[in-house]
Amino acid sequence: MARMTTPAAPAPPAGSRWQPATVTRLVSAAAWTMLFAQSAIIVTGALVRLTGSGLGCPTWPMCTDESLVNTPEMGIHGYIEFGNRLLGVALGLLGVAILVLLWRLRRTRPDLFWLTFWLTAVVPFQALLGGLTVRTQLNPWIVAAHFIPSAIAVGASAYLVRRTADSGRDPRPLGTPLLRGLCWAIGGLMVVIVLLGVLVTGAGPHAGDVISARNGLDTVMISRLHAIPVWLLIGATVLARILSARQGLSELSRALTVLLLVEAAQGAIGYFQYFTGLPIAAVALHLVGACLVIAATVAVVDACYRRAPLPATAVPDSPQAVHQTV
Repeated sequence: MARMTTPAAPAPPAGSRWQPATVTRLVSAAAWTMLFAQSAIIVTGALVRLTGSGLGCPTWPMCTDESLVNTPEMGIHGYIEFGNRLLGVALGLLGVAILVLLWRLRRTRPDLFWLTFWLTAVVPFQALLGGLTVRTQLNPWIVAAHFIPSAIAVGASAYLVRRTADSGRDPRPLGTPLLRGLCWAIGGLMVVIVLLGVLVTGAGPHAGDVISARNGLDTVMISRLHAIPVWLLIGATVLARILSARQGLSELSRALTVLLLVEAAQGAIGYFQYFTGLPIAAVALHLVGACLVIAATVAVVDACYRRAPLPATAVPDSPQAVHQTV
């Protein structure tokens, strides 16, 4: 009598490891990579300006009238400016790679796919806007406009990270209307702070090149105006932290604690750079802090709502498994 054997499990579809049908650790890692890359492009762009390399490539889309890339004769400024352009290209390629990764998820998790699509689409737009800044000899208002899409992209990337930790279903509000209102007020204050921070930067000494103009605003006045919503933000965060703890919302409390710590560090750096003449290192750290504040604020607003967790997988140790909680 022939011996009965258990049929082998069917092989997964070709490409399923790299194009998963569910949210996996790889998808989550891709979202974190996008957040890091969008933040890095802000910091490296700031370093271009802080080192006076904004016109290291004096034209666009070519680096010079004769060369697509920088030449040794252009010195360190050419390397810094062209290096930042290359990072922009790398960011676009990263977006395309993540879109390919999410292709099988585009119908079951359209939120992840379309968030990535728009994060990728902003790259060529930013390239054109960056070219305009060069063509206008680093006009401070164009430079300011160039920063805003990147700041939005950091927030959207943080939201993408959050979405990889749930099922993508409709959210359910948590806490009292007062608490949720405070969280949204925190988000609104963050937007105001970023916009005023851009104006402070445009009024300061780091123009990006010795021939570039400033926006003409009084630096002391605009800096003090920038500080007002900062203090309001800290107060709103403290109050929201107290209320969330009283209402037993542990995840929101953690998000608010992280935001409060980031705010404190960012405020300390801000006052330090103000009273020490805006040293380059401090300004660069302040831009890192701005990215952290944006991401932490998005986490706070999102934590006011609860979505269904990721569905459990049948084989927890398989490549398709993911262990994340909301």
